[in-house]
This record gives sequence, C-alpha cells and structure tokens, in this order.
Amino acid sequence: MLSVNNGKKYVATYKEIILAFMAFSVILFVLYPKDLLQTQILSEKSNYDLSMLYLKNMLKNDPSNETLMLNLAEQASDTGKKDLALGLLKLLHNSKNYNIKSKSYMLSYKLDKDSYYYLRDHNKTKQQKLVYKNLQKLFKTIIDTHLYKNDSSEYLYKEASFLKDDNGKYLLMQSLLKEQPDNVALIEDAYYLSRKLNQNDKALYFIDRLISIDYQNKKKWYEAKYNLIVQNSSNKEIESFLKEKAKNSKFWSDKLISFYINHKRYKDASKMYMSYFKHTKSFVKKRDFWLKAISALRFGNYNKEAIALGYKYERYFLHDKKARVEL
Repeated sequence: MLSVNNGKKYVATYKEIILAFMAFSVILFVLYPKDLLQTQILSEKSNYDLSMLYLKNMLKNDPSNETLMLNLAEQASDTGKKDLALGLLKLLHNSKNYNIKSKSYMLSYKLDKDSYYYLRDHNKTKQQKLVYKNLQKLFKTIIDTHLYKNDSSEYLYKEASFLKDDNGKYLLMQSLLKEQPDNVALIEDAYYLSRKLNQNDKALYFIDRLISIDYQNKKKWYEAKYNLIVQNSSNKEIESFLKEKAKNSKFWSDKLISFYINHKRYKDASKMYMSYFKHTKSFVKKRDFWLKAISALRFGNYNKEAIALGYKYERYFLHDKKARVEL
C-alpha cells in the first residue's frame, strides 16, 4: 500500500496491514453492539471470507463469544446461508468448551448431510463422494472424541450404518444397550456386528441373550450359537460342549448325533439313538429310534452290530409292518 508523506512514498507491508486489521477488529468488537453485529454478518452477501477473518480475530480476543458465533451459525443455517454457517462452525471446531465444540460438530454434520442428498438428487456424483468422505471424517471425530450427548446415540447409531462405520456403530451400540438391555432388535444387531468384527466372545454373549428373551426365534439362535462354536473350536471342544448341553436338551442331543455322523463316528451315533429309545414310552418313537440306530451302524459298515441290534428287538416290533420291511 502506498502513501505520500512530505513528498515521499511509503509502502505498508502485509504484516502491518494484518496488524492494523486485527486492531480495527478489536476496536470494532468492543464498540459494535452485538445485535447489530449479528444482523450485519447475517446480511453479508458479497464477502464471507472477510466476515470469517473478522470473526476469527474476534474469537482470539474474546473466546467467550463462541456462544454468539454458535447462535450466528444456527441462524445462518435456518435462513439457508449454509456457506456462512459452515464457515462459522469450522471456527468453533477448535473450541475448548465441550458443549460449543459438540454442537458445532453435530450441526456441521447435519448441514453436510443435507448437501449430500442435494447433490445426489442433482446427479452430482463427484461432489457427492467428496461430501460423503467429509461426513465420514466428521462422524469419526464425533465418536472418537465423544462429542455427542446420550440423547443423540440412537440418531448416530443409524448414521453409522449410512456411513458404513462398523467400529463407531459398535461403540454406540454398547451405549444404547445400557439404556435398552432387553431390546431384541438391538441385541440382534449387536450379535451380527460382533460376528462381522470377529469378536466371537461378544457374539456368543449376545446369542445367549437372544436365546433367553427372543422366545419366538429360540431355535434360530440355538442354530446360530452352534454354528459359531463349530467355526471357532476344535472337535474335542465341540464334543465336550455338546455332551454337556445334551444332558438336558434334545436340541443339543440332536446336534451331538449330527456331530458323530459328520465325523463318521457311527457307533456313537447309534448309541445316542438307543438312548432316545430307552427314554421314550411311545411305541412309534421307539421303533424309529431303533431303526435309526441300526441305520447308523450300517452306514459305518458295522454289519454284525447292526444285525445283532435288529435281532435284539425283533420280537418287540415283529407285528409292525415298517419294522419288518426294514429288517
């Protein structure tokens, strides 16, 4: 900048200009009524950058006015001035006040989410992808630094699915479960998410919760539990688990028989069927278990044992047509 003094030219450096501007900003802030300041900034249409520079310097000299900044951002958002709102909020992302910082990040996220849908509806794919990445970045900061209140957990939990952020979703899920420990849908989500994140101990815990409260789908969850155990245990551990469970459960007894057959332990499978045979009073069921026990031995080529078992109960079932045909 040039000025004339006694016929001499004087050049102001950029540093002097900036210092002068900052001094002017401080004086303006002290003298300028807040309501008028707020009206002036919201009415600014031509130079948002100048407004941002002024406000940034204002915050350096009076951090307590972050509340005014946040109010301005909220009003700018409500009146459709998204660029101004986002600029204001970006200044507040470095606030040392938790509530201010939290609100600034949450509002930034919501404004960017609106932009994402606007770009999607107008087929602006490239810009949409950039906004999506920024949403993921904002969301990660919100979750990692816990910039949210408990009443926002459910909203953010849904957003985690939208952003494909499984780790963030898992953290929020744990928070929600503390408030809703018997929410079946939530526990089911927790189970599948635990599986996806390879947290098998947690997955087993959630399956047991589902077995205990989701009565309509208990068989489904038993199956899920068995499959999880099979995938993550040795054969010895699986057999031990099934034997223990089979003591008081036909479901697990059937699984133990399937385990024996799958591992070609046909004699053990036959013994299990004969255990059923001894513990039922129904003639038809006794016949069916006896025939299955014989079939298991035949599959293993234990023909002598199969014949011996057939002869042993032949007289008992002789008058039954199905038994005679099988024999």
